[in-house]
Amino acid sequence: MDIVVIAEFVYLLVIDLAFLFALLILMLPLGIWRQAAFAVMKRNFTGYFSNPTGYVFLCLFVLLTSFAAFWPHEFFTTNLANFNQLNRFLPFIMLIFIPAITMSLWAEERRQGTDELLLTLPAHDFDIVIGKYFAAVFVFTLSLLFSQLSNYAVLLAMTGGQLDTLLLFSTYLGYWFMGIAMLAVGMVASFLTNNLTVGFIFGAAFNAPLAFFSRADLIVSDSAWIRRLFEWSLLQRFEPFGRGLISPSAICYFLGIVVLGIFFSLVLIGRRHWAGGRDGRSMFWHYFLRGVFLVATVIAAVLIVQYSPINQARVDISSGKVSTLSDTSRQVLAELAREPAAEGEKSVPVINVDAFVSGNLPTEYVQASYDLVNLLREFDVLGGNRVQVNLQQGIQPFSEEAILAEKRFGIRPRKVVSESRGAIREEDTIFGVSVSSGRQRIVMPFIPYGAPVEYELIRAIRSVAHPERKKLGVIQTDASVMGAMLQMPGEDGQPQRVQLPMLRMIGELRKEYDVEPVDASSPVPVWLEDEAGRPVRRRYDVMLVVQPSKMTAGEMDNLLELVRLGQPLLVFEDALTDPEAFPTIYGTFFPRRLNRLSSEPADITRLIDQLQLDVDRQKADGLWYPWLLYKDAAANPYRRDTILSEPERLIVRADEVEDLPKFAPDHPATRGITEIGMDFTAPVTPLPDSKLVFTELVNSGGWGRINTRDFIRLPPENRDAVREAPRRSWPLVAHIQGSRQKDDFAAADIATPDDQRANVIWVCDVDFLSDRYVAIAEYPIQNGIEYQFQNVALLQNLVDYLAGNETWLDLRNRRQRQSTLRVVEQTVDAAMQEVYEVTQELEKQRIEAMNKIRTEVEREIGPLQKDIERMDSEGTRNEEYNLKRQTFEARAREQAQRVQSQLEQLENSKAEALRSIQFDAELKIQETQRNFKLAAVVIPPIPPLLMGLIVFTRRRLREREGISRARRLK
Repeated sequence: MDIVVIAEFVYLLVIDLAFLFALLILMLPLGIWRQAAFAVMKRNFTGYFSNPTGYVFLCLFVLLTSFAAFWPHEFFTTNLANFNQLNRFLPFIMLIFIPAITMSLWAEERRQGTDELLLTLPAHDFDIVIGKYFAAVFVFTLSLLFSQLSNYAVLLAMTGGQLDTLLLFSTYLGYWFMGIAMLAVGMVASFLTNNLTVGFIFGAAFNAPLAFFSRADLIVSDSAWIRRLFEWSLLQRFEPFGRGLISPSAICYFLGIVVLGIFFSLVLIGRRHWAGGRDGRSMFWHYFLRGVFLVATVIAAVLIVQYSPINQARVDISSGKVSTLSDTSRQVLAELAREPAAEGEKSVPVINVDAFVSGNLPTEYVQASYDLVNLLREFDVLGGNRVQVNLQQGIQPFSEEAILAEKRFGIRPRKVVSESRGAIREEDTIFGVSVSSGRQRIVMPFIPYGAPVEYELIRAIRSVAHPERKKLGVIQTDASVMGAMLQMPGEDGQPQRVQLPMLRMIGELRKEYDVEPVDASSPVPVWLEDEAGRPVRRRYDVMLVVQPSKMTAGEMDNLLELVRLGQPLLVFEDALTDPEAFPTIYGTFFPRRLNRLSSEPADITRLIDQLQLDVDRQKADGLWYPWLLYKDAAANPYRRDTILSEPERLIVRADEVEDLPKFAPDHPATRGITEIGMDFTAPVTPLPDSKLVFTELVNSGGWGRINTRDFIRLPPENRDAVREAPRRSWPLVAHIQGSRQKDDFAAADIATPDDQRANVIWVCDVDFLSDRYVAIAEYPIQNGIEYQFQNVALLQNLVDYLAGNETWLDLRNRRQRQSTLRVVEQTVDAAMQEVYEVTQELEKQRIEAMNKIRTEVEREIGPLQKDIERMDSEGTRNEEYNLKRQTFEARAREQAQRVQSQLEQLENSKAEALRSIQFDAELKIQETQRNFKLAAVVIPPIPPLLMGLIVFTRRRLREREGISRARRLK
């Protein structure tokens, strides 16, 4: 067995023993000062396990919890190593198990007539009630431990030991609090009857409302009442524990029920004193009013704790901190909560967060939904009265809530394609959030499952509270990143009008900045001035320029002036662009494709020289050809992606073993970035005598290089001969700064150009901005591959850093990482890899077969074709020529039909073989899931069953020891 699995199991045992020890310490006063109560507790505890009924219910409880945890199809669909499925069913399982424990607490005493004996003991009624209650608590605790350890062992096997032990402990701690509350209610039922069956029924009936309040929508139609009842359900109050939180309000709720249950049990056991009789006086109304006031006190206490700062002191004990907000989010919420009302206003406007989440989400959206719900609940608690959250979960596409979401917020169902059990399904999914305050509103009609949920939510909350935003200027070049209608040469050489859409990367930046296009054909104003003509602040907090080599000469002059004036600039320059992503521009030293007004093209070397950079390049045929970087084939983590198998499509990963970190670990813009993609990239380096500060933010590691000229003129199979082996680490993203950086408005020379004012971040790739990286960021799982590219996050970080807006830098890259079923994932990955390898082999066989067929066809009609071509060249047009031509055309048609027929056969064979291997792969996955399900229900009941057999065997042997041999023989 893996040492990690053993270590995790031992770790949980230590935690459980610590909990039991703490529970025994709490029982210590009972054994010292309440010995009668301790004796009652011991008698009832041992009595429960001295008969078969106790073990039957114990095995049944463990079996039901295992079924509920692992047998729902959603367990493998969600792929999360937690007990979310069990959370939904446990209150209803408790409705069977809790009455089974409590039904005999007092009803059995009355049935056997031992109640009078207990009541005549030198003990208070409180001793009897509390002793019986704690006996039931220890019985339940032992049962819960059996369930926890068995279910935990199954999860260990599914995850290979990589799971959040403290999160699972917190979940079972919540079950324990839920159970002790239900035990108190069930004990009241036992004091009402002397019949075990009636006691069981009463115990289930009294606990049923608290359990079924979570399903109030099945009975009540009013949405307000549904929310109120749900708020007081066992499942809702347990909810923080299921997320790893120790919540004061939840503990207060459960302990309040315990206090009420013990009080009413004391009232019922003491009926002999106050029920009245011939000479007595009934005190029913006295105790009734005391009960009413106690209920009101408990409810008030729960509400006070829930809506007071006490509840904000809840602790996230999970190892992954899955329910802990980042420091940035906490700071923003704290600032909003403390913010005073504006002048003339009585109060600050409330920020309303309305979220709508479908019931049956596709697999990819489950973790995103889990994160969203966690975050919204924390926002609701930590936001105080300033942030009000309305979370609608489990809504159907055509329900009343869905119609409301569409009418009020424009959040409507979206078709989502998902795969489940080998079947492709298209489902209507609702997954949107609206954040509003006053007239300000930000609506996210559909949140992609790859989006950084916490960043998106807290940014929207802050934006509606403070609508003012920084300004980003996008300098126009031939790249047309803002979108444009352009006239471009077509394939036939004739001009054609092409509509270019705005880059999706720009759309991401517009969520945070006011983005404006900037025409650099005339000087660009840098400062906004006051009435006295003094600079107040920058006109643009940051400016973006993509492929400045494709500007005009006049535009380049003005760009250089911006550099000298210290304007923060983010520059993307690419030696060789991907024509599919950027059809309007070529690489750095290639001619411009667009010729705007026949203006003189810019000389990019002027910008390179001003920033004191060097681009390693060679000159041939009158053009400069830079060196492109390439990666080794083994460095591609996405082997099933054939596009990324091209060596010049680079993947920069932080976890690769290199002497130099790929991403600057101490720089705010790259902290937390672990992977980006870049295509056809030529690096820049600082000149040896550069006086500017050159800071590497991203570097390549030990990659090789190939000249652009060789890359263009040679076919892919011949490029290896001209590739240079890895020599050094190359800068891919760099920050170039002068010595005069601070905006000192008091300085007289603030508007004086100076190279030492340079503040430029240079990115050696334009394809970095392509739309496919935005699509990957939103939907990381594509064609069975989960990508980790963070191009969008790095771009936003670079812009924020240059703009002096460092609020979101750490938050943007934060993800709540849940423990997943790694063993099941490995089975799926192995199956998918097998499918990929078989697909590649089938494609290879198809190509070989087609080449063979074409060779045979060429051999069959080739000589005849050559004769015809010879006679054509000689000008021969006789009867022999006509006969040969007719024969050739007939054979060509015949061979074409033959090729087409065999091609269809090959395609059909390939498709059939692919279906077969996909079917086999799906069977392997389902077999793995079935094996775990079977183990989950077969193994857990074994320990309590063995324990019961040992106890009863030992008991039977002791009974036989007291019987004479003669009597046994009879």
